[in-house]
Amino acid sequence: MELQENTPLTLPLFLLDDELECRDIDSPDMQISVNLTADLLANLCQNPVPEQSISIPLESYELQDIEASYTVLMANGHHAQLLLNHGPVLSAVLSPADAEVLFVSPPVDMMPTFDLGLDDEEDNDNEQPAN
Repeated sequence: MELQENTPLTLPLFLLDDELECRDIDSPDMQISVNLTADLLANLCQNPVPEQSISIPLESYELQDIEASYTVLMANGHHAQLLLNHGPVLSAVLSPADAEVLFVSPPVDMMPTFDLGLDDEEDNDNEQPAN
């Protein structure tokens, strides 16, 4: 997964229950979309040690394609966070305000990539001054 500043990150969300493993990945209960700000990207550039998880609360996000049976559940508010585990592996968790249920996204292997400008330096090194 490639992450870039000021682009949306959209993850599918599924009700966490006993049938989660049998669900079709192409039929989520809803999707969560968050804009990748500089601060959020900085948090995502960590790689926790094994057995550690980093929780990143989301202040601004949007829910999309909500399954009709869950719209009333979402009407009273909700909270979302991204979880970063060793790997790094990224997932999202959404908890409705007045319910004892959770919605989770499948874990996604993630390795942030950065443009360090090394290719630009190599191009300049290959240029030789004209005599």
